[in-house]
Amino acid sequence: MATLPKSTQVAKAVAVVTQGSFTSLKDSAYQQAGAHQTLESVARYALTQIKDFPKEVPVEAKDQYYDGYRMKFDQLQPATMYAVINGHYVLATQDHVKADNVEKVNIGVAYAYSYSAQEFGKLANTNPALHALVKVIRGKCSTYCSNRLSDLKRAATTILNEGRERQRGVNKDFAEFVEAWFKETAPDRLVSAKNRGDKSADDKRFAEAKVAFMVKWKHSEAK
Repeated sequence: MATLPKSTQVAKAVAVVTQGSFTSLKDSAYQQAGAHQTLESVARYALTQIKDFPKEVPVEAKDQYYDGYRMKFDQLQPATMYAVINGHYVLATQDHVKADNVEKVNIGVAYAYSYSAQEFGKLANTNPALHALVKVIRGKCSTYCSNRLSDLKRAATTILNEGRERQRGVNKDFAEFVEAWFKETAPDRLVSAKNRGDKSADDKRFAEAKVAFMVKWKHSEAK
């Protein structure tokens, strides 16, 4: 059987996702503008509710955002029912669904996040097959949530910069970059890695390494 070119496959995949969503390019543009307005409104609300947003996002606020993002991801990626046959997880058929003697599990966002980070890590040893399925959901959902929060931060930054003349060529010096990386980027990546089941993502190890690095960094700066 002939294989379709990758570009054609992608186009068909996109067509399947968007089919029925838009009636024309004009209609799609109208909906795009509406989505932009909604994002801007949410960003303005965040600026009134969260001190120092988007530079700072308290854990409590981030948790609420991620709860909302997960709700949307759950709509986009509904749970899938699996039947457990001889320790293997297979897509449940109608016969499986009707059979009372067949173990079944509905794996989606709610199920995936019913495990704490520690429980999810242990699952890799106690039930590797289930861990693999849950890992996919947690990984995709974590990336989705991170991307949506980044969208919101960018929108808020744009609002804060309204009316300001753009300064070209002004970048953080390296010391500012290092501190921002440890304060913002690294913790976010640590959380994402833990959600993917990355065993090297250790909170204590990272915290100790961060303290050791910053002590050395500040000491060298003082000389």
